[in-house]
Amino acid sequence: MRLIPMLLLLLVVFSENSHAQLISRTADGFTLPVAPPEGAGFYKSRGFRAGGHLGEDWVTDGGSDKGLGRPVYAIGNGVVVLARDVRVAWGNVVVIRHSWIENRQLKFADSLYAHLDRISVREGQQISKGQQVGTIGTNHGMYPPHLHFEIHRDLSIGVNHAAGTRDLRSYWLPTEFIMARRQLAGGGRNVPTPSANFLLPTADHPWSLGHFWRNSKKSTHGKSAKSSSSASNHSGSTSQKARSPSTWKVNRYTDH
Repeated sequence: MRLIPMLLLLLVVFSENSHAQLISRTADGFTLPVAPPEGAGFYKSRGFRAGGHLGEDWVTDGGSDKGLGRPVYAIGNGVVVLARDVRVAWGNVVVIRHSWIENRQLKFADSLYAHLDRISVREGQQISKGQQVGTIGTNHGMYPPHLHFEIHRDLSIGVNHAAGTRDLRSYWLPTEFIMARRQLAGGGRNVPTPSANFLLPTADHPWSLGHFWRNSKKSTHGKSAKSSSSASNHSGSTSQKARSPSTWKVNRYTDH
């Protein structure tokens, strides 16, 4: 009779351990999240700023409105650890956990794709480099159409910027990360991958914008200055265009 409780205990322990890790395929390289491999027809309207904007905003040449509904792609092999509408300043978000081999070490990072109009993947799904994960959106009309894109060193961040250090200890510079790892050895191997345990807003606890961006500072565009309630706060149009897909100029949305 004592055998049954023991078997049940072992089953519970095995179940808990099986959820402690995921399996993902190591990346054979990384590519840009829009119009890969070179991002033709897109440019960065906003870049990474420690303590402020912790990623990159990608928009289309000829005006951000033309980007609505354009495809967004996974930058590398990985497993989807978040794919849902988290509301607040994020909207539809996809987070993919990547593994890769570098200097004979297994490394991990998360890529985040936010403000999507549509999500094309599900949580737990294995993803290949260049596979579509969604389309460019506006976060339910909050922003002009663009992709907000981040790469996290700290796997606990998810959509909660307060979980990280808000600098390069917790984040990668997205474009620089990709360009330095276009091709990688050891791709395609199935490896144990840490599971995600993100803190997310709920209907009972939706989080104020200040929860994410406690240290947001006033930003100045041209002659006018506005207090930004979030690091992803954007206004109407873009000021410049990149001359070629390979320049990735960092510009700012202009205020009206």
